[in-house]
Amino acid sequence: MAEAVLIDTGPLVAFFNRNDTWHSWANKILPEQKPPLITCEAVLSETLFLVKNNPSVVRALNNMMQENLLLVEPTLSNPGNYVLDSVLKYADLPGSLADLSLVYLYELQTEACIITLDKDFHIYRDSSNRALRLITA
Repeated sequence: MAEAVLIDTGPLVAFFNRNDTWHSWANKILPEQKPPLITCEAVLSETLFLVKNNPSVVRALNNMMQENLLLVEPTLSNPGNYVLDSVLKYADLPGSLADLSLVYLYELQTEACIITLDKDFHIYRDSSNRALRLITA
């Protein structure tokens, strides 16, 4: 099976914001990935908050979803509340619901990696206590 590529808030914000420190990096890395990039609603919520609901970003995200370049998966309706249990597990970190939702989606894949700028992903582990595969700046 092909590798699933999950995307976090930071790279999405950097991709859309020309003034972001990581804009060039995001514009190099994202087009190199085979679509669709996978994310969750919590990541989109963070992204839209950080870009202040910029209409051009909202339209771009909508277009990406319509063109199957970006797949938004649900994470909070899973049996056993894995995501909320993970929030408790990592309560001593500044980790977010979005971060731990991506860890949940990572667990669902046979092969996966996460595109992120967030250093907390170096601490998170999969269910076998292995480090996550990351694409970072």
